[in-house]
Amino acid sequence: MTIPIINVSTLNGNNGFRLDGEIIFQYHSGETVSSAGDINGDGFDDVMIGAPYVYRHFLVEGLSYVVFGKASGFDAIMNLSSVDGFRLRDFSAASAFIVSDAGDINGDGFDDVIIGARGRVGDYPPYTRDPGAAYVVFGKASGFDAEINLSTLGGSQGFRLDIGGGIGVSVSSAGDVNGDGFDDVIVGANSAGYVVFGQATGFSATLDLSSLDGNNGFRLVGNAPYDQVGGSVSSAGDVNGDGFDDVIVSALYSGSSYVVFGKSSNFEVALDLSNLDGSNGFHLVDLENNSLSTSVSNAGDINGDGFDDVIIGTPRSDPNGSYSGSSYVVFGKASGFSATFDLSGLDGNNGFRLVGNAPYDQVGGSVSGAGDVNGDGFDDVIVNAADSCYVVFGKASGFDAVMNLSSLDDNSGFRLEGMNRASASSVSSAGDVNGDGFDDLIVGDPSAIVENEGNYGASYVVFGKSDFTGDVILGTPGDDTLTGTSSVERFEAGDGNDQMIGRGGADVFHGEAGNDNIVVPDLDFQQVDGGTGDDTLVLEAGGINLNLADFHVTIDGIETIDLTGSGDNTLMLTLPDLLSLSDTTDTFTVNGDAGDRVGLRNNGWKDGGIEGDYHVFTNNGTLLRVNRAVFTIEEDVINLADLDGTNGFRLDGVTEEDFSGIWVSNAGDVNSDGFDDVIVGAHGADSSYVIFGKTSGFAAAMDLSSLDGNNGFRLDGAGASGFSVSNAGDVNGDGFDDVIVGAPLAGSSFVVFGKAAGFAAAMDLSSLDGSNGFRLDGGGWSVSNAGDVNGDGFDDLIVGAHGSSYVVFGRATGFAATMDLSSLDGNNGFRLNSADSDRSVSGAGDVNGDGFDDLLVGTPGALKGSGSSYVVFGKASGFAATMDLSSLDGSNGFRLDGVAEEDRSGYSVSGAGDVNGDGFDDLIVGAPYTNPNGIGLGSAYVVFGKATDFAATMDLSSLDGSNGFRLDSVAVDLSGFSVSDAGDVNGDDFDDLLVGAPAALNGSGSSYVVFGKATGFNAVLDLSTLNSNSGFRVNGVAAYDVMGESVSAAGDVNGDGFDDIVVGAHRADPNGLGDAGSSYVVFGKSSLTDDGVISGTPGDDVLTGTSAAERFEAGDGNDRMIGRGGADEFLGEAGDDYIRISDLSFESVDGGIGNDTLALGGSGLNLNLTDIGDRISGIEIIRLFGTGDNTLTLTAADLLSLSDTSNTLKVNGNAGDRIVGLSHGWGDGGIHGNFHTYFNDAAVLLVGVNVATDFAS
Repeated sequence: MTIPIINVSTLNGNNGFRLDGEIIFQYHSGETVSSAGDINGDGFDDVMIGAPYVYRHFLVEGLSYVVFGKASGFDAIMNLSSVDGFRLRDFSAASAFIVSDAGDINGDGFDDVIIGARGRVGDYPPYTRDPGAAYVVFGKASGFDAEINLSTLGGSQGFRLDIGGGIGVSVSSAGDVNGDGFDDVIVGANSAGYVVFGQATGFSATLDLSSLDGNNGFRLVGNAPYDQVGGSVSSAGDVNGDGFDDVIVSALYSGSSYVVFGKSSNFEVALDLSNLDGSNGFHLVDLENNSLSTSVSNAGDINGDGFDDVIIGTPRSDPNGSYSGSSYVVFGKASGFSATFDLSGLDGNNGFRLVGNAPYDQVGGSVSGAGDVNGDGFDDVIVNAADSCYVVFGKASGFDAVMNLSSLDDNSGFRLEGMNRASASSVSSAGDVNGDGFDDLIVGDPSAIVENEGNYGASYVVFGKSDFTGDVILGTPGDDTLTGTSSVERFEAGDGNDQMIGRGGADVFHGEAGNDNIVVPDLDFQQVDGGTGDDTLVLEAGGINLNLADFHVTIDGIETIDLTGSGDNTLMLTLPDLLSLSDTTDTFTVNGDAGDRVGLRNNGWKDGGIEGDYHVFTNNGTLLRVNRAVFTIEEDVINLADLDGTNGFRLDGVTEEDFSGIWVSNAGDVNSDGFDDVIVGAHGADSSYVIFGKTSGFAAAMDLSSLDGNNGFRLDGAGASGFSVSNAGDVNGDGFDDVIVGAPLAGSSFVVFGKAAGFAAAMDLSSLDGSNGFRLDGGGWSVSNAGDVNGDGFDDLIVGAHGSSYVVFGRATGFAATMDLSSLDGNNGFRLNSADSDRSVSGAGDVNGDGFDDLLVGTPGALKGSGSSYVVFGKASGFAATMDLSSLDGSNGFRLDGVAEEDRSGYSVSGAGDVNGDGFDDLIVGAPYTNPNGIGLGSAYVVFGKATDFAATMDLSSLDGSNGFRLDSVAVDLSGFSVSDAGDVNGDDFDDLLVGAPAALNGSGSSYVVFGKATGFNAVLDLSTLNSNSGFRVNGVAAYDVMGESVSAAGDVNGDGFDDIVVGAHRADPNGLGDAGSSYVVFGKSSLTDDGVISGTPGDDVLTGTSAAERFEAGDGNDRMIGRGGADEFLGEAGDDYIRISDLSFESVDGGIGNDTLALGGSGLNLNLTDIGDRISGIEIIRLFGTGDNTLTLTAADLLSLSDTSNTLKVNGNAGDRIVGLSHGWGDGGIHGNFHTYFNDAAVLLVGVNVATDFAS
């Protein structure tokens, strides 16, 4: 598609207009442009233009212009000398070098502006120098002079910011950084940034920035002399969603930018940006491209996830040749920020990169949020380049990691051209200048020729409109049928029972009132909102997999989903997913026909039987009606965050970058106490940890540093020791299981013998002397128990190295302290040679049932990356010192070949136990890069054992359910990255399988347990269809933990008769320790049932209840708990939580620690704290808004009992809401910003200005 282009020469007053610089005085008008907010309070946003190169008396002074918005009457071209607005001049400094809106600093309801005057030397004698300053000018309703002299600001109409030189390089609104209801400003210098807090009154004519003390503002400083911190500054919006606005500053010459989080108090006088640690902000740098960040800005909420995003421009970067330029959009999120974020790691999910197409495009010299230019509900961004400016539309998802701006089309943005020199342009959102509901743009063109007189400069205001993204299709107040095209449209159906038929593309559907049908042929739509009424989403085509977890933001107001379509469609959902569809009902319907499928994820679904044409399911008061023709499955999910010691437990690494959990394994029963043990590798610490099993008494989390010899022990080595670990079986036949640890950088592996007792807390692997274990030299990349390959009664080992694998036979005695693998001679073991590197090795069990255990070796690089795996049969004797894997002929073993190039089959391999119970052990092979349903989804292959008739080669594509089967993922999650047998997790006497998918769920990772059974295997099993009968999914805790890179059976750790599993998450950050890593043991059991508790994770959660009684346990993070009535219990725990109640029948509310909010969601409620205050604790904010008028009744004592950490209660609401104060003695502290202050001894009450008050006299 051709990129849409708007040439600024086509602006005609209706679609935008041009503002020319004054001819007499000016030079380079439009050097800087910005929205001015609504400075005169007339309901129209205004714009601001800087003209810094104005000459007067041999000095470069500078002028700034504010141009008022209005509904209409714009000429195509207007000169700044005659527009409706006013001019700002400083006779003593070069002002207007940078201009910006300032928000409402003094809380008077009018937006203010800020001007940077960086200071200049006069071009002619006497070469007067001005040191630079910044000026804040207050808005007001009327009475603006035609020209305001900035040097005369006296504090009442504005003020000057000064520090004796060097400031004014960059200025911006900072938003409300400290959450006091007043907007703040940020001012950049060449070596620092200054945040100045707003306040109601008390402004002096000049504020010396050196007087900032943490209470009235603070300073941001870099960690190197020439970083040039403050070269570009901006509000960042609320990046982490904590209710406080954040700021972003660039440090040009360090190639860095910094986001600093807002908070309520305790600001340092000077914050060293090198101290940002992820909790107070973070550092942005492109380590791969080493770009210089020239321009930074808030980007609005470009992906509509509720968190503000930021944009960083680097015009000197070289993605497509010298100075082709880049801009980086980084998505906000609730938590999980590292101290440093590498911009080269943007992948489309956490943000994306905009790049120029050719050398010297210089993309990103000026960047800005654009507001919502096309009115689709997503904020957009604008960036300049050498010959154009580009607007990129926001959307819910589907961002590529890198977007070349030359690829923009009707759906993704447009280009502005016609400027004289766009690389010098300043770009900005203009707000809504003409009040039409669409945000507008302003672009400066300081080199523009004005009336053929010279480069006086111009600026262009471009009006937003919907047809950037296609036509608006409007309905009537009646019943309409609205049909779109394959282009992008916005449907506005209005009232009535409407039928909206989309034909593909990024459509937006607004149903409004009535019972509407919204028909879509695919899932490319941007938004579906049924509005009020009983609304239906209809899938018109076939082969659609609608996973509601991916559409929380984009689908709303829907009560029915119709899967019928032209083919078979699938709907996947959890209870929270379902409840997110509608705010008005707990009853949902799914229609469809034979071949369609509904997957019910998470536990707790109860089968209510058949009622008429529908199969009914219930879950905590929610009713789901599924057409009888539709096949419904229940998929079970275990969230690792829910492990509490009774269902499993977590093992935490000790220090940062230990990477504990890089490899995990069953350890056998090392101390022979009857309980299986586990082993966890931590190659970053050169350590491995053995944890003993026991009957009970497991804590939810165990720090690996607590191992003391009685509960387990640590093995210390070198050379990345712990990169691979495994049980070794009983190598020396003493009745105790042994373990093996690989240290690939040392080129060694270490076997440690088990024993009954006498373990020290730590053992150094260098102390192995043959009696307590021994060292194997010559391998260590992959290690495993091999079973008893030669049938002599001793377990054997297999060790992988590059190009070879080594099998070492066990024996009773005679171990030396060190054994060189090159000494294997066929009697003590043997070597397996392959043409390709042996990444993974494993025992295979007894695949052919001959009484000898077999071996499995994976070579994922073979056959052009399709990969091969080799099965080598055990036997009693006759082993040569070396065996070439190419010699396998079906009688001595066989080869398993991958399906397609770059599938990487054999990346992980394992014995699978006896999955189908036929008496032959089976195999599992991972291929994490297969593409059965899209790029990088991943697969695993299960191959059944049998007695005879093995061919020399077997193609994995030939698995048909009778000889084995394939396990496929439906998301880009790298399923098969690790594979293992799982033992018998559910106690049904069939061995189960375990498949790791570390890229699932934004890198938090998932693992899948697939239950064995006697028969009924299809050729392909979709892992998304697992249910309580076929298996379950295990979900990781936090993004980028990569849980599932290592998975293993754990044996029976707690001795309950069910086998357990262990999974590693080596990039987890337990206890705030970056990459210390965690591992999780999940106990097996006969069934997986919900206990009725709605549990959160340590991250930020949205937990939605039903009309039944529930217990919310939110955990850490800034959580939202939405109650829907009943005797609910709310436990917020750590974080700033939001708790909404729809009535007053709740059992208890405990916000926990943090700044927590209780919101009334109903109407006519009287929250009387005197009567029910004992049911509420840990609350600092109460919101009365609800769906109607609500009342809060309290005494001063009630207020003080609400929170253990604060004596201040903030109450907000709208007109009609009120507060009744029962106790006497309330004093009036006046209005500050948006809140009226009342006090009663120690109690402080902040009441929103719209809320009525009735205090006892």
